[in-house]
Amino acid sequence: MSVTGTGVVPIDQPKDRIDQSSRTEKNEGLLGYVGSFAMAGGCAFLLLGLIELLDLNLLSPDVFESASERLGLSAYASMSVLVGAVVGFVVGFVFYVGSLSSLRLARALARGREPGLLMRLAAWFGISAVAAFLLNQIPSVNRYVIGQIREAEKYASLREFLLNHERSTSYLILMVMVLACSALWLITRALPRLHWMIRCAWLAALAVLMSVFYFIDSRVEVQLYEYTLHRTMYLSNTALAMAFVAGLYHSSEGVRSFWARASSPRKNAFALIAAALFLAGFAYTVYNFGSDNNLRNATFYRSTQAKQSFKLAWWALDFDRDGYSALLGGGDSDDFSRGINPDQLEVPGDGSDNNSIGGDVTASDVEGWLAEHRSLRRPPAGAARRYNIVYFFVDTVRADHLSAYGYHRKTSPNIDRLPATVFENAFSPSPRTSEAVPKFMQSSYWDARIESWPQVLKRNGYNTMLFPGRRSWDRYKNWMPVVREAQGKHLEQNIDVAIRTLSNAPQDAPFCAYIYVPDPHRPYIKHDDFYYGETTADVYDGELAYTDYHLGRFFDWMEQSQRMKDTIVVIMSDHGESLGERGVFRHSTQLYNEQVRVPMIVYVPGMEPRRVADYVSTVDLGSTILDLVGIDYPKEYLGVSLAPLMRGEQFTRPPIYGEQTLEEYSPYVRLDQQVHPLSKKYMVITQDGFKLIFNRNFYSFEMYDLNGDPAESRNLFDKMPEKAENLKQLLGRFVDVVTASRPPEADEGRYSKAGGIDGDKVED
Repeated sequence: MSVTGTGVVPIDQPKDRIDQSSRTEKNEGLLGYVGSFAMAGGCAFLLLGLIELLDLNLLSPDVFESASERLGLSAYASMSVLVGAVVGFVVGFVFYVGSLSSLRLARALARGREPGLLMRLAAWFGISAVAAFLLNQIPSVNRYVIGQIREAEKYASLREFLLNHERSTSYLILMVMVLACSALWLITRALPRLHWMIRCAWLAALAVLMSVFYFIDSRVEVQLYEYTLHRTMYLSNTALAMAFVAGLYHSSEGVRSFWARASSPRKNAFALIAAALFLAGFAYTVYNFGSDNNLRNATFYRSTQAKQSFKLAWWALDFDRDGYSALLGGGDSDDFSRGINPDQLEVPGDGSDNNSIGGDVTASDVEGWLAEHRSLRRPPAGAARRYNIVYFFVDTVRADHLSAYGYHRKTSPNIDRLPATVFENAFSPSPRTSEAVPKFMQSSYWDARIESWPQVLKRNGYNTMLFPGRRSWDRYKNWMPVVREAQGKHLEQNIDVAIRTLSNAPQDAPFCAYIYVPDPHRPYIKHDDFYYGETTADVYDGELAYTDYHLGRFFDWMEQSQRMKDTIVVIMSDHGESLGERGVFRHSTQLYNEQVRVPMIVYVPGMEPRRVADYVSTVDLGSTILDLVGIDYPKEYLGVSLAPLMRGEQFTRPPIYGEQTLEEYSPYVRLDQQVHPLSKKYMVITQDGFKLIFNRNFYSFEMYDLNGDPAESRNLFDKMPEKAENLKQLLGRFVDVVTASRPPEADEGRYSKAGGIDGDKVED
């Protein structure tokens, strides 16, 4: 056999037959040739869309709230068909040019003789190398390939080579991709000449690979690795599906003969019905996609094929090339100005809504928002006792998995017996450690570069100390001295170090012990004495129970040493953890309750224990601790003291805000060499229990009633427009204030550098 263009012909075929084959391919014409590719692309995307709809309807029925939504998402498949046809058209054009160029190069190499197999293969490789070079000059393609390399650099065995040969490796990867796609199409065109068993085996292999890639794309690392793993699965399935539908057509004589025998009226009727269905679905999509937030969220959070199709459509309709489109609900309020889009920082008083949400903010609007948060500030009680303070920062604890918060397992019996105030609705300002910690340490909604509350305590005579446990906290060491004996210790030994250190603490000054407990954080460890089962949630619960046991040992020491009479104890987490909800098994990715609702438990000697249902934020931590010991907290603090709520007094805290930043970055290159954009979300929660989540990248909104729907399964944004608009205004103002007020030197990212908390590439 020998390769000719994109076809395969017998190597012993006479020269005139070869020339005739080439002329036939040429005579097919550019439009007809790429039209067949466009047909294959549209059918391939339709096939993948049907698989996706079947999956969402049968395996994930919670995606839809009504039959109309099922029909709506089905209509959205028309966008995938259109995008697939365009993708196929472009691929067909590239193959057409490539096949002609390959043929001419092969003949040039043969110097007038008929090129043989080796000549054709050499030409094929040469044209593939040129195609790879040209593709690598396209910024979006280059970013994708470099992103794959950056992921591979995380493996120590590949790191040094890839860091030193990124450019050449990117060309090699693209050339392999071009060759793989060419091989797929060559095999597809050769199928009619192969034995029927080989044809069936080939189609079955394609179907299996498509199923595997779809499963990975829809089930593995959901909402993570969007630009690496999931884009690769999408591209792979696109190529496989096009090869599958084309192979099915080429290898099935029955299908071709049936269509050939069909009468023209029957063909015309079929074409008219298909066109009518497509146009109706496409018209509905264009009309509805920008206004139906529930279907939009289902598309971007639960689909694989439809999501990528809409992102491609937005890319094509982004007229100012700033990453956002004004059409199809893309969120750009001015698609002819690159300085206006949801990514932009809001500039107060410039007459423009720079970030396309909240309107143009003024300096007085910013001051009003800040004043609202500072209006509840009260002078500290002068007679307040300077209690010792023990703060347990327990990493990655979701409140609803502690028995102190009503969980069905006794995961926190020792915490339960603490006569403390339990804040039932405490929320983190971020589900990511490196963003949450500076905020609750500086009582602000951004890295404020102001005194942390341990620094304020130290300035007021406290002996502050940090017990870092088995992870280094060098990136926070300027906030308080590190107890080196605790460095590298596991929880059991660290509690022993804390007990020993505090037993010998000087008596001439109160102490503040900051005890970091990383154990509930991934990777989870099984504990025989706290075994609940083998599922992810079971092992996580075992980690919580193990942690609680050792906290109980510390509480026993406090009781025996009489420290319960002169020491405040605070137990809090930086964020929660997803345990399979919405297909997610970690944190840092979402603003739903499983990742942002955290335990916040405060014991004060002599204060009556109570449960507080008000919505509060962990940015209130510093203001509350300082208030409880009679120290005035810095005027820059935006967190409010929760001491009045602990005493049973009533006041209304301003709305709770938060933001989430997700980035796929490499720790081995400079920030300016990162290739993937940030994923950004914001939230607001009002005291009536309504919560709004805004996804900046998709310009989508979700509103939930946390009192009636704590699982956040029913999006009410389109059903309660007045309430939704009110929350949208609140959230827009928060986004404006955060972007306009954040100090230029503020950088939460500095807390995530140097490879994570323990220096070992630990996920935040």
